Amino acid sequence: MQPHADLSGIRPIIARSWYRSRAAGVDAFADRGFFDEGRVDEFTVAAAGPHLQKLDEVAADLGGYVNITAPNGVLVKASFLRDDGFPAGYSLLEESCGSNGEGLALEEGRGVWLAPEEHFREDMRGNWCFASLVRDPFHNRVRAVIGLTLPANRVSTLEPSSTLLMLEGVASRIERDIEVRTSSKERALLSEYLRISRRRGNRAVIAVDGKNSLQNASATATLVDNDFSIIFGYAKAVMSSGRDMNCEVMLQGPGLSTLEISPVTLSAANVGAIVVVRPHAPTKNRSTDTTSALLQLVSAPQETAERLLKHVDGTSTEFKRTLNLARKAVDQDRSVVMIGELGSGKLRLADAIAALRGGRMIVDARNGDLRNPNISDVLHRLATELPATLIVEHADELSQNEASEIARNLRGHSTTKLIFTITRPTEATLLLAEAFDVLEVSVAPLRNRREDIPQLANAIAEELGERRLSRRLLTTLTHADWPRNIDQLRSVVSNAVERAEGAEVTVDDLPQGFHRVLTKGRLSRLEDAELSELRTALQEAKGNRSLAAETLQIGRSTLYRRMDYFRSRGFDL
Repeated sequence: MQPHADLSGIRPIIARSWYRSRAAGVDAFADRGFFDEGRVDEFTVAAAGPHLQKLDEVAADLGGYVNITAPNGVLVKASFLRDDGFPAGYSLLEESCGSNGEGLALEEGRGVWLAPEEHFREDMRGNWCFASLVRDPFHNRVRAVIGLTLPANRVSTLEPSSTLLMLEGVASRIERDIEVRTSSKERALLSEYLRISRRRGNRAVIAVDGKNSLQNASATATLVDNDFSIIFGYAKAVMSSGRDMNCEVMLQGPGLSTLEISPVTLSAANVGAIVVVRPHAPTKNRSTDTTSALLQLVSAPQETAERLLKHVDGTSTEFKRTLNLARKAVDQDRSVVMIGELGSGKLRLADAIAALRGGRMIVDARNGDLRNPNISDVLHRLATELPATLIVEHADELSQNEASEIARNLRGHSTTKLIFTITRPTEATLLLAEAFDVLEVSVAPLRNRREDIPQLANAIAEELGERRLSRRLLTTLTHADWPRNIDQLRSVVSNAVERAEGAEVTVDDLPQGFHRVLTKGRLSRLEDAELSELRTALQEAKGNRSLAAETLQIGRSTLYRRMDYFRSRGFDL
């Protein structure tokens, strides 16, 4: 048949497919090669593996192939199947490549077969094609499409209806295995996932339990691989804390979105999470340039923000808020207090602000740079060099007397602005804040801005020789907790780059202690509650440990021991 042939004499299902292919503008003589992101959930892959592997062995004897396709029509490569020559991500939708088994099955919503001459595209007409839908055993959603391709020159006699019936039997066994494999914990997660999916309509919904994940058609269609990595990272935090979380994130697929994450109790010791993605704006015509998109979110004027972005890296909404405040500090020529966890990038941002103002002097209160007699040397240098900015790192280590001395002397240098970094306010830092009318700039930890991790990791790798990080490695880094934030990320990426032998740095290049170090930062719900109580007591006692121990009704030695425990796991108090 030719593309413009009379279709009145052929099977109605094929005629409908050809009409759709024509309407989509598919070229019958050339492969336009459309590609997309596609995912088949872990439940389905695990259940399908044994059945499809056996079928693939039979197909091999006939010169044919078996494949598995995502619900959005994108070919997925499975380790248990032989390569059929089509690359992963190849779109088998009718609108992409015309009439074929998988595309037709998705359009018709049932199992189908095509004779060699019934394919719309000429290069596909040498094969018999069969496809069957694998549906969720608990509701009618398509989980995957399984396909069987047999070459016409090797199969002289074939009863297509019987072959399709055999393939549908395989699909039925896969569906039954999905149901059997689903444990009581997985059933609890699935039940809540289905309930929320029905209630949220066309919103993207993802369910995770730390081992498995489920996502509806909307999630598969709108989210890309990096988005799932970011979402899983936030979901993991909810699974650890057992508390609801709403956070704004910048995703590659839907753009600026709110993640509504709720915990799901699966057993006495296990918690899963359900994530609903709520985009803030339509996805059409959105710029794909991350920097441009970020600058559109930052308040005008943008010139200062653009200059700051040359010194710091990030795309998240938390980063946007921080960048907005940093821009304001520059434009208003304000003194600043940078507050955030250890290693979160406070000093780098402080240095970026200072760089836009001119010369700066950096001193570290933790190293005793501002204690007598060193403070006299610092103040003398300040009076002679007259830098535009004095940066005091770890200012929460200052005593009130030291803070008073800085305030008294620095007031005499009206052209010098102060930027100091802290992990928590103290009486000394409050004194400095009042004396210089500082603008408070909060720098969020990496666990609250996971979208920034791939960009930060790539920037670190480029600094070390423009090495390329693999996509799987970036996914692994995005999932991690990073209790010591950017400092820890820099250490791990630097180590991996040094270990890598090829041009691309892969997961295999990560240091062996990577997973052990990262899992140290995770807390149980009981430990998380204890950490919160410790922080609150220390804050109310203004750092007085004896008073904090009295508030908590524990001994001072117990308080010190628990503080050391949490610090050893990377948490700041």
